[in-house]
Amino acid sequence: MAAVFGPPGPTLFRSAIVNDPFDEEAFDDILPRAPGLRLVLESSSSPETKDLALDLFCSFYKYVVKLRPADQVVPECRPHGALLGRALGLREHEKLRAWTRLKSAETALATELVLDLLLHEPGIGAEKSPDEDRTGESSEATAEPQEATEVATERLREVLRDAREDLEGAVGLVAAWSSGPGEETRLPPEAKLQLMRNLVRNPRLWKIALLFGRYRRMGLRDRELKALLASEEVVDYVQGGDVARALAGELANFAMREREDLFYSKVVTHQLMIYELWQRHPRPRPVYVCLDNSGSMSGAKEVWAKAAALALAHMALQHGRAVEIILFGDAADPLRVVSLRPEDKGPTRLEKVLDVASYFLGGGTDFQKPLAHVLDAIQREDEKSGNDVLFVSDGLCPLPEEFVGRFREMKGRYDIRLTTVVIGGEAFSLAPISDSVHRLDESLEAGDELAAQFASSFLERASGPRSRPQTRSRADRNQPLLFDHFLPDEP
Repeated sequence: MAAVFGPPGPTLFRSAIVNDPFDEEAFDDILPRAPGLRLVLESSSSPETKDLALDLFCSFYKYVVKLRPADQVVPECRPHGALLGRALGLREHEKLRAWTRLKSAETALATELVLDLLLHEPGIGAEKSPDEDRTGESSEATAEPQEATEVATERLREVLRDAREDLEGAVGLVAAWSSGPGEETRLPPEAKLQLMRNLVRNPRLWKIALLFGRYRRMGLRDRELKALLASEEVVDYVQGGDVARALAGELANFAMREREDLFYSKVVTHQLMIYELWQRHPRPRPVYVCLDNSGSMSGAKEVWAKAAALALAHMALQHGRAVEIILFGDAADPLRVVSLRPEDKGPTRLEKVLDVASYFLGGGTDFQKPLAHVLDAIQREDEKSGNDVLFVSDGLCPLPEEFVGRFREMKGRYDIRLTTVVIGGEAFSLAPISDSVHRLDESLEAGDELAAQFASSFLERASGPRSRPQTRSRADRNQPLLFDHFLPDEP
């Protein structure tokens, strides 16, 4: 055989996206923990489907995405490059990457959603015919007409938009219901992925998660637009290590490079000058939410009620307020009581939230049973600092006179504030014991504004005048404060 001299031929890759071993390792690591993505891959008869899945994964996961030239990709995978080339030029792809960049669990779910849709779309990167496999013709040899390309691009835009909306609701709910900033990433990847997948694949849970995220953002915005009732106020200056309460002069040391070490030394030795705060409310007011779970609430009304209740509960927990959600139906139906505490860990909170979102009774409606449970719970706590109750229903149910009398008596004794929301009806029996009544029509036209109001102003209403603590004598301090010489002498 004659020897062949000359430069070696170009190396051809099966991936249309430039990747490195770390990207492939991230994909191989998350794939065994992603049963949904594995099921999509196993359901396809094309051997190139896994290559397309890796390309999609890298396009969502990598911080910087680069497309390989077509002559560097094996012929059977070149259609993937044309598909991803169109995707990278779409704004919807960049919006989706905002939720997936450098996050393996979110990227795996996005890859599953997009790949599942693409495999069912003729013409944008799914199955190939046996004739194509035999001839190995490239995508350039069978160019699509311009109109067909535009239709395929528009459909690709819709696929990416749907995937982003699905992922946004699931990721938002998981992130919001973690105990602290960033704690959702401490969940095991398989548990986090399974949770998000359940939210996406269940239409009712997905709608609740999507509305919850919207109402939470609206509530936060409303709280930022107005002056809120402060729960703490400055009463003195002391030394300590809490940077959040440090005076501006101390923070200025941190901003100056030559004095930054001094700032750190004061933090370590607890010698920062900080504000001393007085807590106005020693015990935050608990929140009780009663949600009608009867058959007439099914559909949009149930979704709105649960999303609004979860947004309210999330804001209350952020302020250290315990929340108890009571799902009720007929008098013969058991109450489903879900207690959310500020000290709950992230996995525990998420489990309870899913319990509230997925539980549904059906049947009739009875008002007395959930309200009696609330009164018994308040009486057991025997705390007179105040309690807030939100009651949501769409039905009519009479209340016995003796129960109304008992509720009014305990209302004054334990400072109970009852807010009632009636959907498509009138609050005939609840109006005499309610502090405020809101009525929504069957279309829930004003539901968004009302849910945002609950998530903001419902938690900020003043609880009545409170006596200020007596000013501490300056002689009680072991050492004088830095700013004492600016204060007038005491008589």
